[in-house]
Amino acid sequence: MNYLSAEEIVAVNKRVLERLGQKATDLQYPQGLSVVVEQPQMVVFGTELYPTIWLKAAYIMQKITKKHIFEDGNKRTAYISTLLFLHRNGYQLKLATNEAEALILQITLSDDTEDEMKKIATVLERNSLAIVD
Repeated sequence: MNYLSAEEIVAVNKRVLERLGQKATDLQYPQGLSVVVEQPQMVVFGTELYPTIWLKAAYIMQKITKKHIFEDGNKRTAYISTLLFLHRNGYQLKLATNEAEALILQITLSDDTEDEMKKIATVLERNSLAIVD
């Protein structure tokens, strides 16, 4: 499994803000970024906390969106970081723009729970295709 580093997620946020014509800002919640990077990789007593790529991707998307790690651009950073993570691991997310926006809005409005994360994982799995070389 190829995971994202904190530096890569920060770079995604910087690019998101630059594309919006905004200046990159400081991290609002640095500890939250560490959790987003480390938690999907966590193994407890020999068992992965998030055993599928879909749960790992959903965790990244949900936590960046909900934890407000950055001062601005959290939702876009969450979405693009998830795309990058999936692509790096051999999958391409196939959501239309309006579907992607609806998913991020749903995450924004929903509770920050494991049940909600599992719903996100289901959406990601159902809408992803394996990248064929």
